[in-house]
Amino acid sequence: MAKTPTPADVVDRDLPTRRDLLQMAAAAMALPGAPRFFSAWFASARTVGQSGMGPMPAPPEPPLLDHYTPAFFDAEDFAALEAFTEILIPTDDTPGARDAHCAHFIDFVLQASVGVDEPTVTRWRAALRSLRAAGFHAADASGRATLVEAMSLPERDRTATHPAYAAYRLIKQQTTFAFYTSRAGIIENLDYRGARFNGSFPACEHPEHHRV
Repeated sequence: MAKTPTPADVVDRDLPTRRDLLQMAAAAMALPGAPRFFSAWFASARTVGQSGMGPMPAPPEPPLLDHYTPAFFDAEDFAALEAFTEILIPTDDTPGARDAHCAHFIDFVLQASVGVDEPTVTRWRAALRSLRAAGFHAADASGRATLVEAMSLPERDRTATHPAYAAYRLIKQQTTFAFYTSRAGIIENLDYRGARFNGSFPACEHPEHHRV
């Protein structure tokens, strides 16, 4: 007998696919100002730490990001989104979502969906309404962290429900996508240095491997 989907299963099933996210990013790259935005966004990662040597000074913020005007969200929703992403991927010894400007990426990409992908627009408008109804916008930093913990419960307990779970899952999915598309996520966090090959193949230096 087929398993009856839980409310959390239904939410997760309705999330955009990775293909959807890539198509949204591709559409955003065709927007006016996209080369300027993405070049500033990708170059903006702050080096928080290096080889255990402690905090490193942050480079100046690109003016485009430092004085960013949201195009999809209003100012209050954008500030709430930025705070939410920071809770999901906080800054520690490596950059977090705020350092990677994940909210900026999401906002810029979403503006390309207006008039083109209305289900995505509707999904995001509903998500921010859910956050506001849950009290996220009005809460302090501690209260926001507590709210995110409560919203995420159905992820760990599939029988649990929360009215803002769909918002949590949507923001988490696209924050993760933005973060691991950014310089902060790819290079500063994962230490990815691009496709490389060995110029030479030195012999094994373990003495035990030299005995027959």
